Amino acid sequence: MRVKTFEAVDMKQALNLVKDEMGPRAVIVSSRPIKKDGKLFGMLGRTVLEVTAAVEEGEKEDPVNVRTVRAPDLPSGRGRGTGAYHDIWTIKQAVEPVLDEIRTLKEGLSGHTPEEESQQTDLRADVAQIRTMLASFVGSGNIQADPQGAAAQRLFYFLMGRGIDEALSRSLVQRVVARIDSGALGDLERLKLNLAAEMRADIARAQRGSAPSRIQVFVGPTGVGKTTTIAKLAARAARSAPDSVLIITTDVHRVAAVEQAMRFGESMSVQVKVAISPEDLRRTVLQAENKEKVFIDTPGRSHRDTTAFRSLRGNIDLLDDAEVMLVLSATSRAADSQEILEAYSVLPCSRLILTKLDETRIYGELYNCIVRSGRPIACVTTGQAVPEHLETMDIPGILRRVLHG
Repeated sequence: MRVKTFEAVDMKQALNLVKDEMGPRAVIVSSRPIKKDGKLFGMLGRTVLEVTAAVEEGEKEDPVNVRTVRAPDLPSGRGRGTGAYHDIWTIKQAVEPVLDEIRTLKEGLSGHTPEEESQQTDLRADVAQIRTMLASFVGSGNIQADPQGAAAQRLFYFLMGRGIDEALSRSLVQRVVARIDSGALGDLERLKLNLAAEMRADIARAQRGSAPSRIQVFVGPTGVGKTTTIAKLAARAARSAPDSVLIITTDVHRVAAVEQAMRFGESMSVQVKVAISPEDLRRTVLQAENKEKVFIDTPGRSHRDTTAFRSLRGNIDLLDDAEVMLVLSATSRAADSQEILEAYSVLPCSRLILTKLDETRIYGELYNCIVRSGRPIACVTTGQAVPEHLETMDIPGILRRVLHG
């Protein structure tokens, strides 16, 4: 048996070296990372992969060479092109002899003596190392994907990088690929143009034609900035006539919540009232029939607190012609936002407000929330200043934020 040790930067290069010099019948005996001395106290050294391979002397080379075997075609409907699939199949063919040899050695070890137990331990370590290296190699960029499939894959990761939910990203890419000519599938910029059209259609479906209501109730999770957002909206509405605006707060349990609302009201010369009970809230709203705008602040509710939702729904049902605005944070994770939207779907929310856009550079939640809820975005907040850090956004503005930042 002829045994030889090779050094390579990764397993792919090592397998190629073994095949070129020892033939496709060679098997990997062991592999380990080693540090090469950089001749300066070891400080400039680098880590390489040391692979030991063996082959029986005089054994005829297998006429079926891994590098020249044609991989089987993809089943129909599996995608356009087979480049990435061929590369993965080639790796599989190269590694299978190694795994077969390991299985043979494992079957021959009974594990009764301490020496055999030690051999089994070493064998398990080798198997684990090979599996790790193979997984790392397949997951790396060393495999050359199809020219057509690469653009679609890059588009998918572009969307994920912009904060679009994974399921929504996958759906967008599938729809873009389905509508584009096959000859343009390798053109990423062409795909992005069609992507913008798909996203525009999704956002447009959530638009509502009705005018904002005179009475607006603001709901949402704790800490998203409902009170500050109300102050910004009230300040803008009160620029010409402060007496035409009323703020009602029902958040009587949070520490200093009423004081915060009162301070905002004083700074804007806007009247602020406190409603302790549902009946108190209804009476206060009826007394405000001469007000052009009535903004109602509610306590923050965890999306897992079902009892609080029933109470909140009871308050809303007492109000005639009130519009419910759901306030969310743009910094929330997509999975958390989805849970929150599902929980608040029991309330008749008509529009969304996203806060804290100044605290993130990834704006995918704008698109995620619109599509998940089917509701348009009324406005966004971009800081703490009242009323400056408040913006309305049209569809082109949302797309610019989401796709370009």
